[in-house]
Amino acid sequence: MTNRSIIFVSKKLESVVPSTLIQLESDLNDNYFGKWNATMFYVSKKKCVLLTNSSARYTVIIPGLVKNDFKNITEILIEKLTKQFEKDEILITQMALVKIIGKVSILKTDNDKKIIGTQNYILGYIDDWKYEFGEFANWDFYEIGRRINEIPYEQIGWMTPREKMNKIINEINASAS
Repeated sequence: MTNRSIIFVSKKLESVVPSTLIQLESDLNDNYFGKWNATMFYVSKKKCVLLTNSSARYTVIIPGLVKNDFKNITEILIEKLTKQFEKDEILITQMALVKIIGKVSILKTDNDKKIIGTQNYILGYIDDWKYEFGEFANWDFYEIGRRINEIPYEQIGWMTPREKMNKIINEINASAS
């Protein structure tokens, strides 16, 4: 496995990412987590990124992301993923996560219809939660991520994304032993 994570960005998000950071091609050597897909949505006129793992359907929300933040996307992903794992009670050290994530490469959309469908399904829930949470300052994005990661999906054998990601991490730990 390589120490490189690939994030495919939607056309909507592509307009926000600095063009110098978008790679044109990739050798697609996935790391343990596989690829990620990212799209954008808004809460109180602030941009948020919905990042979904294709293997586990595990989702992380990165709120308030601006164009300049993308140059630090590796660090931001590791920080947000670490906190989401803590909220979801998935045990992995930040050092292990740094090794697994490696360097993040951003590519244009791969038009993965299954992930796009999953993300649209999630965005439907987020639209409902806009009424519950209200203004951006009131949003607990890790709690929302926890709720999202408790939704079972047929594509992963009716497991929840939290269960599936936990299984992947346990397999990583077992292979490292």
